Amino acid sequence: MTAMEIRCATTGDRDVVLALLRTQLREHRIATPDDAIASALDGLLQHPQRGAILVATIDGDVVGVAVLSTTWTVEHGGAAVWLEELYVDPGHRDRGIGRALLAATYATAREYGAGTVDLEVDVDHDRAAHLYAREGFERLPRTRWVRRLR
Repeated sequence: MTAMEIRCATTGDRDVVLALLRTQLREHRIATPDDAIASALDGLLQHPQRGAILVATIDGDVVGVAVLSTTWTVEHGGAAVWLEELYVDPGHRDRGIGRALLAATYATAREYGAGTVDLEVDVDHDRAAHLYAREGFERLPRTRWVRRLR
């Protein structure tokens, strides 16, 4: 593998990050409209207090992304980070990029003052679940629910 870098996304990365996120959500059978994905992405890029977008690059090309949203929880006693999405282009998997994005996620979460990083794994994504287990994440005995307001 050539030179990999993990950094915060810039507005110049917007289009490639948007394409990766669209692919990720479609793989998970999440039908969020493209304009809503773009709006949420823009909201994170323009308001860093909401969270961060980390990108993995190889020779300057974005090949992976991690989307972090900040939150304040009673359960965790304050600040926490929700790792909303972590996606590596299939042609670049099995090269440690996901683990590097996770390491950067932990560092970024600490910068936000977070004591935890939370995430969810689609039931059909055993590969991702194994990565998170190896990284020390604990499976919680819960089922996630959502109530759509729009």
